[in-house]
Amino acid sequence: MSLSRRHFIQLSALGLVAGPTLVSASQQSETGLKGEPGVRRLKLALKPEKRHWFAPLGEPVGLWAFDRDQLRLRQGEPVEIEVENQLPEPSSVHWHGLRIDNAMDGVSGLTQAPIAPGGRFVYRFTPRDAGTYWAHSHHKTYEQLARGLYLPLIVEEPEPVAVNRDLVLTLDDWRLNDARQFDAASLGAMHDWAHGGRTGNLLTVNRQLKPRFNVKGGERVRLRLLNTANARIMALRLPDLPSWIWAKDGQPLATPKAHSGPLLLAPAERYDLVIDLPAQEQGSLAVQLETDGAPIDLAYLQLDGHIEQGPRDDPRPLPANPLAQLGDGPADHSVQLDMTGGAMGRLRQAVYGDQTLSVRELVQQKQIWAFNGVVNMPEMPLLEVRSGDLVEVEMLNNTRWPHSMHLHGQHFQSDLTRYHPGLWHDTVVMAPGEQTRIRFRAGNPGSWLLHCHMIEHQAAGMVSWIRVLA
Repeated sequence: MSLSRRHFIQLSALGLVAGPTLVSASQQSETGLKGEPGVRRLKLALKPEKRHWFAPLGEPVGLWAFDRDQLRLRQGEPVEIEVENQLPEPSSVHWHGLRIDNAMDGVSGLTQAPIAPGGRFVYRFTPRDAGTYWAHSHHKTYEQLARGLYLPLIVEEPEPVAVNRDLVLTLDDWRLNDARQFDAASLGAMHDWAHGGRTGNLLTVNRQLKPRFNVKGGERVRLRLLNTANARIMALRLPDLPSWIWAKDGQPLATPKAHSGPLLLAPAERYDLVIDLPAQEQGSLAVQLETDGAPIDLAYLQLDGHIEQGPRDDPRPLPANPLAQLGDGPADHSVQLDMTGGAMGRLRQAVYGDQTLSVRELVQQKQIWAFNGVVNMPEMPLLEVRSGDLVEVEMLNNTRWPHSMHLHGQHFQSDLTRYHPGLWHDTVVMAPGEQTRIRFRAGNPGSWLLHCHMIEHQAAGMVSWIRVLA
């Protein structure tokens, strides 16, 4: 990546505390759901759970979670996933990054009614793309995501890829109070919503403090990195080893790119890397968070023995997913998205619902960010296009804060120079004052959100949508 270390740190939220806990692995099993033959059927439960998530901090901590630690699906295999809501509030499940039917996208109030407490909803889809994704609540997201309602989602390639080990590192931060319990009292704080979003005081990987992942010297490791934090942008320092970026936001690179230096992950971004481990038998290799001081250890690759391995070639590309190519022609549709508002911003008034309100009146409604002078979900879409159309959106960050911009149901390319050319994204981070053009072929018909995934910014106004017609 072309950003300087200083620029990484300026974009990154500062670091935290750290030290270990173990989370038991759930076994993924088929269920007795009735449905079409040849369809894989699974059950998921959303539930509150109080346990020693962050040992050795002391008392058990009450969080919300899915009833398993990871979900693995297979590319091209239809699934029916029955979700039971055991929470005290309504919820929904968004399959972040998957290109599926709009009715299954899981956006409460847009693509489905929320799942009531005690209720169930069956999501039916076929994963078209292999890669690293995640599932998370899309109802009252600023609270439910902060409480932990998410799940790493891996869609496996049809054939095994040439690695010795496949590791998932899910990065998050948590805000605990003085009693070392989840700080529910600060949910919805307007200071968070108007500034950089909700950041925590405890940083974890797979809900563990400084976990150790056992590996062997000489192995080639696939490292899947996911940032599931509400708002923290993370600049990671990886072990200084031969490394390549294999995929971004689930989509493989046509040619793996050698990587060195910090790796920036905004909320909702994912990277797949390949790392070749040294031949030594013992030792630990730290994955660290960059800060403006000393880096903070987040997790370790713990060497325990080694395998016999001669010189390796550079990794081959992963199999390409079936994305429609953009071509070089002009876009069928172009639109500008002007982001304004936030603390120290220039927003003076904006449309909210059917009224034009002053910024003071907007703050009274807990709204402070705008797209094209409109705060929160507009009645009319940003664009109306047809499936297969080439679409270009020029996004202008005219605020004093970074934003992690996510488009549902599509993958796009961006001209931001911090990213390698040719990467496909569903989420990109934009620094204050930056602008970018994103280009994509409109996919499945339906209503698709475009919003900031620094999720308090979405709640306080940064959300719009596009309509795709058949």
